[in-house]
Amino acid sequence: MKQCAVLLTILLGTTGLAHGQDLDEQINAFIGAEGFERQDLLAIETGLANEWLDRTAIAPGGAVGPLEKAAMIATSAIDSVRTRTAISYGELQVEEDGAPMPVSFIEVRHYNLGQLIRAETIEAYGEGDVADEAAFGLGQHMAWRFVFQPIMGNTAMLVDASRRVISDKEATKDRCNDRPCLDTAALFDDIAQWDDIAGTLPIWPDLYPADMGGVATPAHAIAELAVLGYWANAEAGTYAWTGGEHPEAAQGIAPYRFIGIDRNLGQEDGIDTVWQETALNDDAIASIAFRRIDVAGTVYYLRTATPRPGY
Repeated sequence: MKQCAVLLTILLGTTGLAHGQDLDEQINAFIGAEGFERQDLLAIETGLANEWLDRTAIAPGGAVGPLEKAAMIATSAIDSVRTRTAISYGELQVEEDGAPMPVSFIEVRHYNLGQLIRAETIEAYGEGDVADEAAFGLGQHMAWRFVFQPIMGNTAMLVDASRRVISDKEATKDRCNDRPCLDTAALFDDIAQWDDIAGTLPIWPDLYPADMGGVATPAHAIAELAVLGYWANAEAGTYAWTGGEHPEAAQGIAPYRFIGIDRNLGQEDGIDTVWQETALNDDAIASIAFRRIDVAGTVYYLRTATPRPGY
C-alpha cells in the first residue's frame, strides 16, 4: 500500500511539470497519433512496480532506463513469448531548472509470431503432431508509444503512453530492422557482417526478473547492450541508465536509436537482440550496432559499424 501511495504521488507530480507549449504539443502529437489510444498510467506503473526486485531502494526501479521499461510493458501485454520486436528511440533535451533534461520518445512494435510458427510446424510435420494454439502463444500484434523523463529519483518516469493493434494485413507489410517482420527465416545474420567481441560484462544485482526459460528477458538483454555500448553504467557493481551522449545530429524527436529483438523463434529457446545507433558524434563512423545472442543460456556478443563516405 505504501509503495502504491508513493507511486501515485510521483505520477501526480508529472502532471504539473512546467513543460513548454512546444514540448506538450510534440508529446500530444506523438502519443495521440492516428489509431493510438491513451493508456492508464497508474495501471501501467503499478504493473511495473510489481516487477521491481530492489524494494529496499528509495525509488525501486529508479535506475532502470526507458528502453527497458518500454520493453517490459509491451512484452507483458500478451501471453506469447515467440515474438519479434522493433523499438525506435528519439530524445529531446529540454531545460529544467537550468539544466538539460532528456525526454524520451519511444515506439515499440511487438509482433506475435507464435501462430505463424505453429502453421509452419503443421506444414512440416502435420497437425496431429503439433500442440494447440495456446501452446505456441496467443496475443495480437501491438504498437506502443511512450514518453519518459527523469523525476524524483527515477531515471525514467512514464509521462504518457498509448497503444494500437497492428492488423495482420499491416503486419505482413511491416519491416523490422531491415527485415520483414513476419518472416521467421529473416535473421540478424543477414543484415550485417558481425565481429565477435571478446571479454565479459560486469555483473550487477537484478532490478527485475532477468531470466525466463533459461534465457534473458527482453529488458535484461537491452540492459546488457546498454552497458556494452556505454549507454548505462555497471562498473561499480550496480546498474544505472545514463542514456549516453546526446547526438548533435538528432533532429527533434526523430528516432536515431533502434533495437530489434527476436525471441524464441527457433527450435531452442533463445533471444537475439540488436542495438543500432545511427546519429553518432563521430567523424569516421556513421552508425554502430551491438548484438547479443542468447541460445539456451549461452551468450555471445558481437558488433558492426558503418563508416562514413571517405573512411
